[in-house]
Amino acid sequence: MATKSNRGPGAAAENRAALVAAARDVFAEQGVDGPISAVARRAGVGQASLYRHFPSREDLAFAVFEENLVAVESLAADPGTTLRDLTDLITFQIEGSAAVISYFAREDDPLVRGLEGRIAAALAPKVDAAHEAGTLAGTTTVADVLLAVGMLAALVARVPADQRHARVEEAWALLMRGLGPAPAAAAR
Repeated sequence: MATKSNRGPGAAAENRAALVAAARDVFAEQGVDGPISAVARRAGVGQASLYRHFPSREDLAFAVFEENLVAVESLAADPGTTLRDLTDLITFQIEGSAAVISYFAREDDPLVRGLEGRIAAALAPKVDAAHEAGTLAGTTTVADVLLAVGMLAALVARVPADQRHARVEEAWALLMRGLGPAPAAAAR
């Protein structure tokens, strides 16, 4: 009978990364209430290791959300990216992490509000640039874009994984009618 070898403290960072990746997959497939044991199994670590890194389900879900946010902030820091680039990344993340996003949407937690602030800060310069380029309606604010993202997350959380991308694209097309540039006739 083969047993797992204890890779020791040197594997802590690798184990943590594997747990976050596994949680992203399990939560996408089964929701945030999916079995924690499935996360540990998929990551190839024992449950004790999982609980050393993430004492609660909320801590694990937060790690997935935090990883998504770091990716958004990194992309936003690139001066060559646009608001559309950011919304595409956020959309991709929503499709894979809808359960995590909806989990935090139900919490009125200052930590969650801080994450929203970080997203808003990442979006703000791109919203300003889109206004200057004329690709976003002049009255559209960062709060409007965040509202659209929240609406998409709520929509996607109720759609089977294999249908999420199509639904998100339909929703963005509808939302962009309101967020996009004013039609030429209305500009007169």
